[in-house]
Amino acid sequence: MAPPTHFTPSQTHAAASHHHSAAAAAAAAAATATARLHASAPATASAAAAALCPPFLAAGPHSAACPPAPNPIFGGPAAPWVVQQPRCSAAALGPEFRRARSTRNISKRSRGAGTPDRGARGPSASAGRCVEKLLRVAPDDRRALGAALSSFRGELVSPDDYCHVVRELGDRDKSSLRALEVFHAALPLVGNGAVDKGKLLTASIGALGKMGRPDLARRAFDAGVAGGYGNTVFAHSALISAYARSGLATEAMGVLESMKAAGLRPTTVSYNAVIDACGKGGVDLRFTLGYFRQMLKDGLCPDRKTFNSLLAACSRAGHLEDARAVFDEMIHLGIGRDIYTYNTFIDAICKCGNMELAMQVLLNMEEKGVKPNVVTYSTLIDGYSKLEKYEEALKLCEKMKSLRIQLDRVCYNTLLAIYVKSGKYAEIANVCDEMEELGIEKDTVTYNSLINGYGKQGRLDIVSILVQDMRKRGIAPSVLTYSTLIDIYSKAGMHGDAFNVYLDFKESGLKPDVVLFSSFIDTLAKNGLIEWALSLLNDMTEMGIKPNVVTYNAIIDAFGKSKLLTEDDPEVGDMGIVGVYGSQIVRVANPANRGGHSATDIWMRRSQELYFILELFQKMVQQGVRPNVVTFSAILNACSRCNSFEDAALLLEQLRLFDNSVYGVAYGLLVGNREIWSEAQSLFHQLGRMDSPTSSAFYNALTDVLWHFGQRRRAQQVVIEGVNRRVWENTWGEFCLDLHLMSCGAAQAMVHAWLLNVRTIVFEGRAMPEFLSILTGWGKHSRIAGASTLRRVIEAMLNSIGAPFQVERFNIGRFVSPSAVVAAWLRESGTINILLLHDERVQQASLPNLVPRLQALQL
Repeated sequence: MAPPTHFTPSQTHAAASHHHSAAAAAAAAAATATARLHASAPATASAAAAALCPPFLAAGPHSAACPPAPNPIFGGPAAPWVVQQPRCSAAALGPEFRRARSTRNISKRSRGAGTPDRGARGPSASAGRCVEKLLRVAPDDRRALGAALSSFRGELVSPDDYCHVVRELGDRDKSSLRALEVFHAALPLVGNGAVDKGKLLTASIGALGKMGRPDLARRAFDAGVAGGYGNTVFAHSALISAYARSGLATEAMGVLESMKAAGLRPTTVSYNAVIDACGKGGVDLRFTLGYFRQMLKDGLCPDRKTFNSLLAACSRAGHLEDARAVFDEMIHLGIGRDIYTYNTFIDAICKCGNMELAMQVLLNMEEKGVKPNVVTYSTLIDGYSKLEKYEEALKLCEKMKSLRIQLDRVCYNTLLAIYVKSGKYAEIANVCDEMEELGIEKDTVTYNSLINGYGKQGRLDIVSILVQDMRKRGIAPSVLTYSTLIDIYSKAGMHGDAFNVYLDFKESGLKPDVVLFSSFIDTLAKNGLIEWALSLLNDMTEMGIKPNVVTYNAIIDAFGKSKLLTEDDPEVGDMGIVGVYGSQIVRVANPANRGGHSATDIWMRRSQELYFILELFQKMVQQGVRPNVVTFSAILNACSRCNSFEDAALLLEQLRLFDNSVYGVAYGLLVGNREIWSEAQSLFHQLGRMDSPTSSAFYNALTDVLWHFGQRRRAQQVVIEGVNRRVWENTWGEFCLDLHLMSCGAAQAMVHAWLLNVRTIVFEGRAMPEFLSILTGWGKHSRIAGASTLRRVIEAMLNSIGAPFQVERFNIGRFVSPSAVVAAWLRESGTINILLLHDERVQQASLPNLVPRLQALQL
């Protein structure tokens, strides 16, 4: 958000008064807006919600995917175009403005200072030849550029031709240095008049802004001010636009304030540029609205560009209801909607995921005579793609081809992402070939899409080829490229490669974001570099990058899994990461290599982890980062590694202070509270709305901690609940048990429940197959074949209870037994007592009466 010092007192007051009025009338905001914008509509809440939609779409209800906002900024009596009482008239549209209903009248009245004369003649033929000659000169050859420009001195008409030359360089050239040098060379050629030099300056600032060099535009502007020809409304407005193109809102707002301080009156063009800059720079929508109010107060009439910029700001902020209100007001004022208006509105709708509404808008724009273009369709295709509705997206691509609309690079990038996610590698090759034939070069977005898709498919060989191809073509990786590579290599267990990618990023000079930090922190944490991960967490906080829940979850989950070793440590035989970080050689032991520590050392480390976890959890809450089910699973995993039941119970007691509904259930099950099961089932019901991997991770973690501390009947109860709710797909079969996706505690509880079910089948006399089997997996991702932890645990448990299962000869991840042998064992009198599980703790008191022992661990 931009500093408030850039706002005038009237702007700040307008934004603040709007904020307070909206907060005080949140429930009636939509109804009030409807009564103002649609006087004929009944002022009811339902009618208001419907009328916020443009009239041609008001018939249908809101999509469930995109419910109406409870308090849209542009709704209610504080909407900037609402006719206010006299005491507030300065910040609202006046009656005279509201009477204007035609685009023609508004266009006439908005044409003022800063608007070029429509009747101005075009450039001469010599100007075109001059541009071609300048493009053939080296951009850093100042003398040659000056000579080339001077050779046309007698042919170019001053200053229009010189301005055209500079603008053409801005449109066609990639060298901003050439444009700046041509500006300086043209200054003495346009004459000594301040007006002509001012026109050249304005054109040059605009050209440099288009080329993405607002810094050079500022340099030219400062030279013009120093030379006595730059202190104009046109030059200031052009500089604001240059900053707006690069999304530099703070700088754009600063120029507007300096413009006012210099005694210049901003025009509609000036305010449009600032509003555009605020939208592109991510400034809070309320502050953007403050400039719109100030524009009205200055007596300036908004035009189509104004509303398009407001619409774009709403779209970027994800405020669909506000975008609807802006779109509706354009209809009300009779301001014509162009292709940019419709594309921006469709973009806002697609970001909300309401594709049905987006398609309705597409039909409407065709009815209104506005022909959809490649941007329209690429926006819709991307919207369907993000919802994983690939068939609809591909149908739109076919429609584009049937309409002879040429796909652009954005469309091709989206197509590639769809085919990669779908695993359609032949289509990927065809799309790449098609891009080559059309001369559409791959950009960073293209490679990011391909790298991400192939990485998720495990095609690391292709990922490596893509990275090499980027370097060969001279395409610089973005922050997202590095983040994606770190994430891919980390998930594949290639932590050394992930570490090297981060080292390359450090040398790139790019500014990191929360995604890259989180990816690398995850890599460090999973390799036992907890100290480095915590240091990186502090670094990102100091840089003003707010950690997210993924960042914290990675560190919480990593405590106690591995450790940092020194060069002379005797365990340095089996290393994971080997790299240089902070001028130190970093080597990390494999997490499975945990030997050589005394019981006292391990006990102390486990106790320290509790304090670290609580401290991290407290930081999350303080920074407004909401813990999720993954956080909960990570903390339960930490409980399973606690030294004693008391430590685990105490940790959960502390966390109940932050979220009793979740951690209270875990605590109640752990201490054996009999009254907690109904609350647990309510929690399980909420988990049913989540994706399968997240839900299964929760059940695995909860069952592990219960099994680990002797609450085995409860653990089995949780597992059966998970089976009934289909948390683990294809796990339970009457004669085959698949434990691939289960944790050790959950798998052991499951085996007991499954064998009890087989016993029931035996005593019922039902037919069984020749063999019964239990699948655990053999550990294909382990460093040693057959080193699966789950396999070892299940094998030990089967031996301990005397179950007659043996490892299959040709599949070490499967335990089998003839059904007749299993039936005989199950009929033995002592078997039932072995299979029935019991809890070590049963508590009669209700959970709310349990007094947490807060003295031991104060946050």
